[in-house]
Amino acid sequence: MAKVVVVGAGLAGLAAADALLAAGIEVTVLEARDRIGGRVWSVPFAGSVVERGAEFILPENTSVESLAARFDLPLVRKGTSYGRRIPRGEEAVPMPELEAVFDRIAAGEPTPGAETVADAIEELGLEPRMAAVIRARMEVSTGHPADDLRSEVLGEGAATFGEFDSYSIGGGNAELARGLARELAGAIHLSSPARWVRWEDHGVTVGTDVAELDAQAAVIAVPTAPLDEIRFEPPLRGPTAEALRSVRYGQNAKLFVALRAPSRPSAVLAVRRRFWSYTQLGSSGQPAPFATAYAGTSRAIEALADSAGAERWIEELAALRPELELDPEVTLLSTWHDDPWVRGSYSARSASSPLLSKELSEPIGPLYFAGEHTAGDWHGLMEGALRSGERAARQLLRAATP
Repeated sequence: MAKVVVVGAGLAGLAAADALLAAGIEVTVLEARDRIGGRVWSVPFAGSVVERGAEFILPENTSVESLAARFDLPLVRKGTSYGRRIPRGEEAVPMPELEAVFDRIAAGEPTPGAETVADAIEELGLEPRMAAVIRARMEVSTGHPADDLRSEVLGEGAATFGEFDSYSIGGGNAELARGLARELAGAIHLSSPARWVRWEDHGVTVGTDVAELDAQAAVIAVPTAPLDEIRFEPPLRGPTAEALRSVRYGQNAKLFVALRAPSRPSAVLAVRRRFWSYTQLGSSGQPAPFATAYAGTSRAIEALADSAGAERWIEELAALRPELELDPEVTLLSTWHDDPWVRGSYSARSASSPLLSKELSEPIGPLYFAGEHTAGDWHGLMEGALRSGERAARQLLRAATP
């Protein structure tokens, strides 16, 4: 095998291309956007760097850590209590009682039988305020309604409850993508969306607006909404195609607001409005000059922000966090539902349209699929994107070995 086309220059596509290049394969990477990184997007703000997309490096994110070490990128401790968000407002609950519920969930409660997270929370038999906190925590994190999240998501979420350190990359998480892109030199073509893919058992041709590329195989590393707009000849059929069509995405949004005075790391949950707010440390180890708010579910985003801006959200944040000296004139809103190249934040374990991990990672002929939505338990994370790209490359190389 001499040549592979990789569609998508997010972390998944870049990781696949990097692994293939290391194995002696000629690769061409097509990226629809005018930048690399996909949903990993670091930008300047308030004299610092913020993450418009993927942000937290969590425990056991070993692929991210290895890549950072390879490119000599520092891991910066955020100081934010990712796993212990303090509820405020009318639905606030005592933290010791909340921790006790987290312990019950981590220990395996509720008993099997619940179909959705909403059902599972009900089976815990909590008083209404506590149930509301747990539901809000899950919906903010997943960006998806609890009554359409598979029940096991509650137990999986227990891994992110409690106290542990989280990190980001010094200079921004996009440095991971830039490091991979440097290795790929001139193989990446920006503003080059794949429009069609013609394939047979032993070869593919990928068409853009200006070129046609022939190759022995392709790695398709794009989210499923834009994937649906690529014309495949013949059309994709079978279990993998059905699994790709069934993927559902959570909807989340971020609001960054500059601070007039520094604030130590914190994490606060707005239960009713479905967002959490946090402050963190910067690369210097000192408090970062901004606060972040992160909302989950389409309904929450619609209630907090619209095409005219995020004034309502800024007001809600100020009411939730009166101790912060916010500068409402310096803000940045980041959304993904209106981004044509993804239309969502990350994949969700929908109950009505399950995320079929095994099928999503299987190839169709010479077509191999990557992306966080194909990463099984690691879905929704930079870790999952990297692992999926590496896995797709391994599959392709095994198939190419006589």
